[in-house]
Amino acid sequence: MCLSLSAQAQLAGSLKLGTSTSERIDDVRADYEYLLAEGEFEEAAAAAKLLISLLLQDPDYDRLVYAGALTELASAQHNAEMLDAAIENYQLAIEVITSERDRLSAELVPAMLGMSRAYLAAGRYTESIRNFKQTLHVHQVNSGLYGDEKAQIVAELSEAYFELGDFSKARKMQDSYVNIMGHDYPGDDLRRLPSLYSRADMLERTGDAYRSQDAYRRIIAMIERAEGGRSLTLLPAFVAISKLLVEHHIVDGDDGLQKAKRFMRRAVDIVENSDAADSEMRANVYMLMGDFLCLQSANRHQVIRNYELAWQEMSEDENLIAQREMLFSGPTLLNRIPFRTPPAMLDLLENASSDGGDKNGIVTVRYDVNRYGRPENVRIVESDPPELYDYMAKNHVRNFAFRPKLVDGKAVSSPGRLFELRYSYSEEDLPDKVRQNMETVAVSETAQ
Repeated sequence: MCLSLSAQAQLAGSLKLGTSTSERIDDVRADYEYLLAEGEFEEAAAAAKLLISLLLQDPDYDRLVYAGALTELASAQHNAEMLDAAIENYQLAIEVITSERDRLSAELVPAMLGMSRAYLAAGRYTESIRNFKQTLHVHQVNSGLYGDEKAQIVAELSEAYFELGDFSKARKMQDSYVNIMGHDYPGDDLRRLPSLYSRADMLERTGDAYRSQDAYRRIIAMIERAEGGRSLTLLPAFVAISKLLVEHHIVDGDDGLQKAKRFMRRAVDIVENSDAADSEMRANVYMLMGDFLCLQSANRHQVIRNYELAWQEMSEDENLIAQREMLFSGPTLLNRIPFRTPPAMLDLLENASSDGGDKNGIVTVRYDVNRYGRPENVRIVESDPPELYDYMAKNHVRNFAFRPKLVDGKAVSSPGRLFELRYSYSEEDLPDKVRQNMETVAVSETAQ
């Protein structure tokens, strides 16, 4: 493994002549922690390997310290996406600890939890679930039924079930996560919020948008009881429930879009009337309000006004300038799949570039984005076979909504954008009109 020059210098310093082995170990461990904190994960793994080699030089080395170093090595390898090596070293650490203690030792938890996460990252979901459950058992034997660490393990087990596709168990684990946090932080203690947000998000991801909406409402009610109706803590909940109502088109009594608008207006009202709100908070709320209104084809001047307010807020804080440029340097598509996209277009997008047919087709659409974030001058520039999906592709582009480009705080148009759709098809599946058109084009080209 090749180390950066800075890492080489640090590790060389750790092995300077005249220092004892224990001092070298302390120096290398400090190097490991520094490299890990800096995100230099491969170099951190190399430092962990050096640490292990130093430990093994002592014939009477502490095997539990050795197991800890193996866990540190595996952690660095995991972060460096060297997942197979990480899993192997986590397993070795578990074997060492088990031989020194027993299979229920509390010292097993870091290595077992690390291995569970590595399996999850590697897409080995069944093995991940099995190891998370074993970790939970060991943790519970040593630390009881509750606690923040157990809650975190349960939340990660829920994610593993979700990735496996077992949505029922994923939701059940989220309920357990909420119950554990509710025991440790009862009533309206806001330290429960991460678990409540996690459950609301899981309900949405597993297709239960109505229960997710109810979960966000409970979060809002809890915050209002704890801190009042003008608390900045409400902002993430207002944004989350607004997005949920819009994306899932929930209608429950009043129209869902009107509900979403009321939540977003409350968010704007809070940041505009709170002395504790900073430029970043105000900018984010203005930008999200602009996105919301743009997607709803609302009053164009209101849309632009919110984006320009976001720009102004970011311009007043030099730490936000880079973020401002990233958000407004060009038009940003807000709805890759617009609301009410017809089923035929959804099928085409889902199967684009598939190998299901014997021929490949393409449609390329050129368009401009005006200062209000809407496509105009939409035209076909390439279509093969001609006219097969031309109308569908043009209609799809016309329904796009963009956060517009801003220059000096003012929205401007962005010409010359392209949308390209590649697909496969079988000639016998073509409509008669398209087939006849292709034959006409072929005859014309032969005549030339």
